Amino acid sequence: MKTLVPHFLFPVIFLSFLLQACVAVQSFPAAARAGDTITLAVGSPEGMNRTNTSAQFVSDIDAAVFDLPIRSVIRIRPDPTSKAALFNEILNAEDSYTGHSQWLTLLVIDLPDNLPAGTGVININSAASYGTLPVGINDIPVSLEILEGRGASNPFKYNTGFNNFLTSDLNSLEALPQAVFRVADAVDSTTQFAAAEIKTSLPLDSVPDRAIRVVADDFYSKNPKKQLQMNWARNANELTVNFISPAGGIRLRQLRFSVVLRPGVSFISGQAPQIISVKLFDRNGELKYIVPGKASEEFFVMNIE
Repeated sequence: MKTLVPHFLFPVIFLSFLLQACVAVQSFPAAARAGDTITLAVGSPEGMNRTNTSAQFVSDIDAAVFDLPIRSVIRIRPDPTSKAALFNEILNAEDSYTGHSQWLTLLVIDLPDNLPAGTGVININSAASYGTLPVGINDIPVSLEILEGRGASNPFKYNTGFNNFLTSDLNSLEALPQAVFRVADAVDSTTQFAAAEIKTSLPLDSVPDRAIRVVADDFYSKNPKKQLQMNWARNANELTVNFISPAGGIRLRQLRFSVVLRPGVSFISGQAPQIISVKLFDRNGELKYIVPGKASEEFFVMNIE
């Protein structure tokens, strides 16, 4: 497929992989006209979306404040065969303080037409969590220079290869509404096991299986012989998710998965998905730990139009 996406998008993506757990202090590009499209690399927050995040530009000239519409909130990940994914010790240790696998969140912003030329900063305010990271995007102003003239929102057009030109739907790259499950540290964080069974309740009533996807978070493993596998089964409103690693070495933080629903489908209002129980097994198939539901935790990542 031949793309017509402007050249600046490619260094953004390349640079982003180098900033996995970091917040960029400059937008990309660092200078733009009013009306142009820019991107911000805002680190690796949990649950950031257009509903719980806002942006403002503050001019250095007179401290005037301008609201910035956030066009899309997108996560990007390194190629699973790249150095960043496999052999970068800093990035591969990230899940120890973010609580999730490697990703970087990009904000796509269409600058308003009324921004004054000159330097300034973008301030982001988000309810998203940065885990145990010492700083997040709320703490870091992002510099931006507004150039003279008027720009235009980037449609990110591309050529399908059949002389058919289409406009990219960036919102289709955003996370769908989902329930994200993780298991609390009910046993020592260094404890390893070979299999886990997690029973959950999902208020879905008559929603068919074809409208449901269960997605395991892709944690990096320093053991090259260990490959974590997942399968799931559903009985009415009860969902059982099984993790297994024949080589062993599973840790609690790896028992993280999302239940994603097809657009137009939602959980029953007023009823939250819950973890019922968690069972942990050793390599011989013997039950080693039972984590009660009350010792587990669940939370949600929601994108609302």
